[in-house]
Amino acid sequence: MTDREREVLALLGGGIPNRTLARRLGIAERTAKAHVAHIIEKLGLNTRLEAAVVAAVHHELICPERQSAAL
Repeated sequence: MTDREREVLALLGGGIPNRTLARRLGIAERTAKAHVAHIIEKLGLNTRLEAAVVAAVHHELICPERQSAAL
């Protein structure tokens, strides 16, 4: 998974819609949708909701640098 896809996945865990996700990352909504689709495919999931659950449950694995920076 690319670094950008990890960023998108981390934001998905917060339950935000693609439009907001795109604004936060400074990308087009169409690009955000493409990232979400790639994430779903790479993780072998079926829906955006499943990706959001994975992101929420495994947040520390997706964003290890944020965890270590907080220590």
